[in-house]
Amino acid sequence: MKKPFYGWIIVGVIFLIGATESSVFQAILAIFMKPMVSEFGWSRAAVTGSIAVGSLCAGILSPFVGPILDRYGPRMMAFVGILVLSLGLIGMTFVNRIWQLYLFFGTGRMIAVGVLMLVISVSISNWFVRKRGRAMGIVWLGSRFGSALLPLLLQYFILVLGWRLAWSTMGVTVFLLSGIPALVFLRRRPEDMGLLPDGEVASPSGAERAEGPDKSGRPAFGHGLETSFTRRQAIRTSAFWLLVSVHSLIMFVQSGINFHLYPFLTDQGISPMTAVMVLTVLNVSGAFGSVGWGMFSEKIRLQNLLAVNVAVNGLVFLALYRFVLLNRADSWETVILFSLVALHGIVLGGRPPLLNVMWGDFFGRRSLGSIMSVSTPFGLTANAIGPVFAAFVFDIYGSYTFPFYSFVACFGLTSGLCLFMKAPSKPAA
Repeated sequence: MKKPFYGWIIVGVIFLIGATESSVFQAILAIFMKPMVSEFGWSRAAVTGSIAVGSLCAGILSPFVGPILDRYGPRMMAFVGILVLSLGLIGMTFVNRIWQLYLFFGTGRMIAVGVLMLVISVSISNWFVRKRGRAMGIVWLGSRFGSALLPLLLQYFILVLGWRLAWSTMGVTVFLLSGIPALVFLRRRPEDMGLLPDGEVASPSGAERAEGPDKSGRPAFGHGLETSFTRRQAIRTSAFWLLVSVHSLIMFVQSGINFHLYPFLTDQGISPMTAVMVLTVLNVSGAFGSVGWGMFSEKIRLQNLLAVNVAVNGLVFLALYRFVLLNRADSWETVILFSLVALHGIVLGGRPPLLNVMWGDFFGRRSLGSIMSVSTPFGLTANAIGPVFAAFVFDIYGSYTFPFYSFVACFGLTSGLCLFMKAPSKPAA
């Protein structure tokens, strides 16, 4: 009997890492923001700044992480990263000064987006080529699962235990759920275990099964067929910089919306528990979107698919924003609200797998960590600016109108850029 492909065990472990990594996403800090602001009198911009500092530090760290991942694999990198992340979350229990928030949450944020995000993307791209879309979709389902479940649990813990013990509970959970599995099961590449990507079987002659690209333009895995760029070759291509621009714009918009959606809803008179339910519906629907868009990426040209995803997301978010402003809290409007949120989640959930599949398809597996780590500082800078930009404008004008309309405009610009992207030509040997 043929053994199950070990790559699916990798998918399971990375799923858990994605679920726990969401503990330092914008939506989580947003839930803690109001009780902490109420206790300490901090401004929203000051609290949001901890995300920016963590993201910027991650941008400095990530170029060193990528080459290590390529050479040594993700196991120890993931384990140590999760340990540090967990300690940072536990440290939030003892926060009394704004610099402590920046230290503890900023450190956790730095590890999550500067280390663990690279672990997720590079690990799956190394183990899958033809089935990369579905594997990436399942993995990012984990992030959505965590983002859906953690707000509900944390809101409950905040009400019952207070916000300090809620942080400690989350820190211990993160380590137990993903740190130990990462140490035990993660491996670098299938070739290290005598396997091939996707569970392919070598031909009797020893050459991998070679097939041409399918109609979606996805690469084949086979002797002499798989694209393989070095870091130096990749950064000399226009495709690299266009993909960096698209990725950065998306992170700017997505981080700003993710952080400020919860306070925006509560500012409009929606109860905290209903607002948390909105985040839950957003991420549950995002989980389905992650798998669905990932599967589509194996059949449809990635650039076109991403352009459609971004354009639809802009229209849906605009409709959601305008609808909440008209909130009259009747039953039918509640149904419409959650329907719009679910649609927003479906398209939002599809972007991480599409973007990460694109990096692997464009530049190959061999130096992917090194290549992606060059792009990471740009994306994380944009990620840091998004929430701070919206918070700064809100603190001045008391409204999210300008930042939210700016995010919609960025959706349109990004969709147009996607249509201009082309996979780089295969580098010379």
